[in-house]
Amino acid sequence: MQARSGHDETDTRLDADYCRVSVDKSGAEAGVGTQHQDNEELADEIGITLDVTYTDNDLSAYSGVERPEYERLLADIAAGKIGTLIFWHANRFLRNTDEVNSFIRLARAHKLRVYSSTKGAEYRLERAAGRKELRDDVNEAEYESEHRGERVALARKRQARNGDYGGGVRPYGWGVDTGRVRSACANPKAPAMERVYQDRAVLDMTRHNEKEAAEVRRWADDLLAGVPENQLLRDLAARGVPTVAMTDGRVVRRNGKQARHGGWNSRTLRQILTSPRTSGHVVYQGQVVTRNAYEPILHEDVRQALITMFSDPARKTSPGNTPRWLGSLIYRCGACNDGTTMTVRHNSAGVPVYRCRRVGHCSWPAARTDAHVESVVIERLSRPDISDLLPRETGVDVAALRQELVVTETRKKGAAQMFARGTIDGEQLETITAELDAAIARLRGDLSTATAKSPLADFAATSDARRTWNDLTLGRKKEVLRHLLTVTLPPLGRGHSFNRDLIQVGPPVPPGSRAA
Repeated sequence: MQARSGHDETDTRLDADYCRVSVDKSGAEAGVGTQHQDNEELADEIGITLDVTYTDNDLSAYSGVERPEYERLLADIAAGKIGTLIFWHANRFLRNTDEVNSFIRLARAHKLRVYSSTKGAEYRLERAAGRKELRDDVNEAEYESEHRGERVALARKRQARNGDYGGGVRPYGWGVDTGRVRSACANPKAPAMERVYQDRAVLDMTRHNEKEAAEVRRWADDLLAGVPENQLLRDLAARGVPTVAMTDGRVVRRNGKQARHGGWNSRTLRQILTSPRTSGHVVYQGQVVTRNAYEPILHEDVRQALITMFSDPARKTSPGNTPRWLGSLIYRCGACNDGTTMTVRHNSAGVPVYRCRRVGHCSWPAARTDAHVESVVIERLSRPDISDLLPRETGVDVAALRQELVVTETRKKGAAQMFARGTIDGEQLETITAELDAAIARLRGDLSTATAKSPLADFAATSDARRTWNDLTLGRKKEVLRHLLTVTLPPLGRGHSFNRDLIQVGPPVPPGSRAA
């Protein structure tokens, strides 16, 4: 190719090239290096020497991510510093029709000469044909990118409908070792000669990881039996139950930097327990596309019961203090004798004792008191009539209750819209809202009663009450105690540090009579 025609030898502006690679897994910049080499060859053909190179590595032009070198190039063009620009291909430089028109206006305003090394020619932007040629190349690149995205999306949707695992972070509760391995790079951003490859197990993601699935069922049972979330989280921490990231050795990153594993939190628990995948359904982009594709960890009714429970606005969600003793906030103060409960504090000798929450009297040694109450509980749970303590089947249509709740909540939203349109006045809205709120509260109460699981249920199916009790978490033990007994601790006589004969044990009291 001949030297560029009309080149002004007195032009002191710089001759530049631009290189970009969207995905550089190695981090070695081999792609941009190749582009720059081709750009240099074209520069030599047209009789110039490149003075400066602008490089964006591992950044996509089409995704909208900011490209710092591209922005610096545009600023230098606008400042009159650049006379010639060479890029490898239009799809490495511009892949958006809005950007190309802005670039053409900028290039024409500053008499910038623009070349593509893959075309081996100049885009003569002073002419309509040259501008059309650049627009056509960018439009074609944009079409190819959009078309490729659609193909990938359709393939993933088809994969989801077939119940095949689409990759990504392993869902908690799923994945069984198949005995096969695949080779995976442990340091993909290292130079090619320094990469390390490891054999990693291939998992069957259609089957349960039984240890994790058992945990999910345990969480559901505890929550439906009344165990607070914060008590459940404390138990997970105490037992050292690992998250998926911990089990799989996955590196957690925040803002591009490696971060410590944060452990369990309420949000993660809720996501796992309410995920359609937990009930064996396949989800694509937030929608269930295939039902009952896998064996469920939790049956759909249980998952829906948890969703109803979590969505109840009356449910306490603030973490608060988590009781660490069996009778904390359960045992009653016998001196007050009005339902006031007791908590554990340390006395002057550093011994943990139960004391009245309100006044601070009735000090009972916490460990000895709990041990005695546990023996009473186990004795009662060992009796053959334990099944008499379980709630009877009510025959409630749970699905119908849920549907009625949805309809009632929709009516409430409709009333607000009617008020906004002026169809009803404020007094009418207030009356309607009060009636619907009462109906919603009733329905939520009925659903809670119908879907709750008795914490005593496990003892009806065992002949070893002590072992079953010892296997329970503290939160579950506390719920058993609430359902089984009322324990009252009166003042200890002078000179007594502990007297189990004074501990008053009676039948459970109705929820409304419990102290706050």
